[in-house]
Amino acid sequence: MSRPISKSEAAVLKRALEVGASEEISPGILASIAALRVTAGCKCGCATVWFGPDGDATVGHMLADALATSNGQEIQVIVWSQGNAIVGLELVGFGTPALLPDAAFVRGYGAA
Repeated sequence: MSRPISKSEAAVLKRALEVGASEEISPGILASIAALRVTAGCKCGCATVWFGPDGDATVGHMLADALATSNGQEIQVIVWSQGNAIVGLELVGFGTPALLPDAAFVRGYGAA
């Protein structure tokens, strides 16, 4: 599997970095979003996508952690990185597999 990141995935990723970054995000990281290629999806059926060469076996550093509402459920939105590269957009739900939320519904943990 290899395809360009979708506009919706890119918007969610960017929004998660804006509201949930665990450190300062370099302009290079933000500029790289449009060029990301999805190399794997989650086997559980959720909307998690991986961009690294290792696909869903990618291990990295949690660059951002945010919340969102998707299909009526609260989900966690995690951006993973390795070095200066984004390698994953993970969506964690606690019920049915998490769907990709609208970027407008991605918020930091302190937001109402």
